[in-house]
Amino acid sequence: MPLPPVSEPSNIKRVGSERLVRIDGVNGIFTPIGSTAELPIGADERANLQAVIDALKQELSSVQSEKQQAEQQLSQLRDRPSAPDDFASAVQQSLDELQGRMATMRNAMSNFAVREFKLEASVFVQVSALGNIEYRFVQPGDQIEPAALSKLTLDVVPVPKSNLAGVWSSELFQPELALGGLPGLTDVQLKRLEGAGLFSVGEFLQVGTRARAQVTLQALLGAERQQLQRWAQQAALMCLRGVNGAAALVLIEAGFGNFELLAGHAPETVARGYARVRAAHKDWGAPLAGIAWARQWVRAARQYLGLPEDAAAAGT
Repeated sequence: MPLPPVSEPSNIKRVGSERLVRIDGVNGIFTPIGSTAELPIGADERANLQAVIDALKQELSSVQSEKQQAEQQLSQLRDRPSAPDDFASAVQQSLDELQGRMATMRNAMSNFAVREFKLEASVFVQVSALGNIEYRFVQPGDQIEPAALSKLTLDVVPVPKSNLAGVWSSELFQPELALGGLPGLTDVQLKRLEGAGLFSVGEFLQVGTRARAQVTLQALLGAERQQLQRWAQQAALMCLRGVNGAAALVLIEAGFGNFELLAGHAPETVARGYARVRAAHKDWGAPLAGIAWARQWVRAARQYLGLPEDAAAAGT
């Protein structure tokens, strides 16, 4: 990372002749501020060195001030009250994760599912200038007036869906697939995601598509937003049963990079496109996928989008 430019001290004294120099292919003027190593340090040279030191101290003070302001702004953002959509998204993600894990728990008599969800927590409540109630969950060490504290209680009771739109049904989807299969994800990044509580492609997809969470993921992974979007796209396709990281890359390259595109084509078209791109990129190591897999992927995409499963577009 290059250092910021330091302004030239105004009280520099010329102790030698200026001359033209060339550094890294760029011409410039060199102004001596000291004598050669063989000569003793003179009064002018000492004054110049002190002027440089003073200028560096001033720049350091400016950088420290900017850092302090940035830390204060970051603290304000962290302490910002939660918006209803943020809270709703967090509850949705928690419920989806809980239901997904319980769906894999079975014994000889029954399967398991979330029937009721209850949450009770202390929150700091305030009314905004627009008259909206804002709240923030109390963190350890927070100093908040007791009169400003309130209790947030939430009871979630499931209502059966009329169709399977938006549902990760186990016979067609695999949102529990481990995150390690995401193309381009390093071991360090994987450990950071696991440390943040993300272990599967389904969990990453839920977080990676939320605008405010994307900022946290960018800082956590040291990745650009475009890379996060690519990972989210790949994670969505990897939620289809039978699709791994390499198969997701093939589907994207073949023009079937999301559920809408898959749902809009006939299985035969998907199978041909997949086979063509797989043959062109054998080094990706994508698995074979014939017409049976293509039918299942199209069916899954249409079911998730709430479209009739038996009316796939003919495609070309």
